[in-house]
Amino acid sequence: MASIARPTRIGVISDGVLTEDGNPFNLKYAVLTAEPGDVLEDVTTPNYVVGDALYRTGLVVDADQRGLGIAWPVELSIPGQGRAQVRAAGESAAVIHATVGPGPNWFTISGVSYERETMDRVRAGIINGGYDWPEGRVTVTVETVTGRPLDASHDLAIVCAILGADGHYSQNALTNRAFIGELGLDGRVRPVSDVNEAVRSAIANGCTIAFVADDDLTTLDVAGIGIYGVENLHQTVTTLSGFDLTNS
Repeated sequence: MASIARPTRIGVISDGVLTEDGNPFNLKYAVLTAEPGDVLEDVTTPNYVVGDALYRTGLVVDADQRGLGIAWPVELSIPGQGRAQVRAAGESAAVIHATVGPGPNWFTISGVSYERETMDRVRAGIINGGYDWPEGRVTVTVETVTGRPLDASHDLAIVCAILGADGHYSQNALTNRAFIGELGLDGRVRPVSDVNEAVRSAIANGCTIAFVADDDLTTLDVAGIGIYGVENLHQTVTTLSGFDLTNS
């Protein structure tokens, strides 16, 4: 194999925990100034959030056929690339980052473990909810204090982050909002098991508005936060687009 010409090394990420989809042989990632041209596209590795920066990771192979873990900052100035961040609440409260950027079609979730059906629900919910699946790389990175796996109650947050990164509304529409709901394959937002506890978690995490399934409104009994009940993904996106217009 030809020698690898990598961009300048600027540091090391060594404190991340690999997800179940990560490569088990690479615990440290050399941080480069930009993505090298010979990253192995068929190997899924986790992505890291360091401060306010998101780093994509990958593998290259050296002359001795050893896999080398590398990471590079996500460049938000690249044409066609967007980023959004949302909050999900519940027992495993999380901040969910999503980026949509140029490259081969690819969807990955990293940071914590998750149900196998999560990616199917997210993809089908977006498409059957009336929206195109984003072209290129769709990367979701999850930060959580508890480290507990994602569950179905995080579906709505993941989808709203992806659609925000794809340009359906701005980050302003997502700021201090929590999204609590399972997404059906048809784009409907389904209720969760303990919506009151989830909304309390949202308040504790600084959220001023929470989106929940419309069917959860009858059991909701929490004050101190604005509540939007939504029946489906289309209604959710329409409401978020309205936030863009009113700057609320």
